[in-house]
Amino acid sequence: MRILLLADIHANLPALNAVLDAARGIGYDELWCLGDLVGYGPFPNECARIIQKQATRVICGNHDAKVVSAKKIQQIIDQSKEPYKVFVFSWTHRSLAEDVTGYLKALPEEASLIFDGRRVVMVHGSPEGMNDGLTAFTPEARLASLAEHVQADVLLVGHTHGAFSREAGRALVVNPGSVGRPFDGDPRASCMILEMTSKGIEVFTQRVAYDMTPVVDEMRKHDFPELLIRAFVQARSPADVIPEENKGSLIEQAMALGSHEGYEKPHAMQVARLALKLFDACALSHGYALNSRERMLLQVGALLHDVGISRGTKRHHKVSRDMILEDKTLSLSDRERVVVALLARYHRRSLPKLEHEHYAALPDHHKVMVDRLGGILRVADGLDRSHQALVKDLACHVDEDVVHVTLTADGDVSAEIEFGKFKSDLLEQAFGKRIEFSI
Repeated sequence: MRILLLADIHANLPALNAVLDAARGIGYDELWCLGDLVGYGPFPNECARIIQKQATRVICGNHDAKVVSAKKIQQIIDQSKEPYKVFVFSWTHRSLAEDVTGYLKALPEEASLIFDGRRVVMVHGSPEGMNDGLTAFTPEARLASLAEHVQADVLLVGHTHGAFSREAGRALVVNPGSVGRPFDGDPRASCMILEMTSKGIEVFTQRVAYDMTPVVDEMRKHDFPELLIRAFVQARSPADVIPEENKGSLIEQAMALGSHEGYEKPHAMQVARLALKLFDACALSHGYALNSRERMLLQVGALLHDVGISRGTKRHHKVSRDMILEDKTLSLSDRERVVVALLARYHRRSLPKLEHEHYAALPDHHKVMVDRLGGILRVADGLDRSHQALVKDLACHVDEDVVHVTLTADGDVSAEIEFGKFKSDLLEQAFGKRIEFSI
């Protein structure tokens, strides 16, 4: 049996139509939907009716449950600190047709079936609740425990808007990503095809391009907040929306900020250069999802890691963090600003901990980003211990347990190697391999 698995459509009709058109070309036997048919997008009735007509199995998402309840809408109006949330929930509630409201109210929160002896469980967030999100970075032990709790051989989840398929204990945990609102910076609609046979289950992730113009036009027609429109276009959550570009590139902005504060430019440039070389080596050798935006965030963090030293050497890593958090010139989203600030904060002494306020507040995948990029930055900073740019180049070779870093140097780099190794702790932790240096 071939299943088309959808989640988090969020009233994005062009995206839904594009996915269905593409899936028809591939062929499927049943359509299953993991909730959040509506909310945030401008076509709630149209999307809900299509799913009602075409889907075999559908469960309720957290947004579906909220928009049909006048009581919950009033709670959002009274309690939310985000104006865009007040707008979109109120607008969707008012816009729902009576038949759609009835359909959404009747959706179950969970569904299950037995297929060839396997128990398949469908939930929106996790078995612990609609709002409990699971991601590609959720610890395997937790995924296995949740699946075991509901006796699932296959656990199908949505909510977090990021596709993944992971084995956890004896279970397979699958999230098809978001049809209408991906959060990974790729605006293409996301879905999955599940090939379920007696021998096992194969999972195929699909990304489908579509014309977003009708979505934007309809949102503007109904006076949706510009932040929500940009979130759709950029394929990000509102908290991750990148503001309109200031004059110049992000790198130019970072260098301008550093120059204004009187940073040590040669050291900053050397650390940034080495950090990018390490980043590229990690991306090629490890197969991790290190993308171009993360590369740029690493470069900005490297350029500004010592910016606080202009105000004194004592606790300058924390001063750098605070200066980046308070800055208004860098074209960063709110969460990206925290990531860059934490790269500066962790370049020197303690490693990231959940006791640290800013780190603890990040979603799991942003914590992983801080760990990976911060680990690279710490090593790069150690490799310029003398502040004389003695390391001219580096190359990496990766085997099963070790990352071998070979340096090309101009002069005695024993101090650089010593401190590069000393500061490799976070990188070794993040990538699960030991770091060794040689010339």
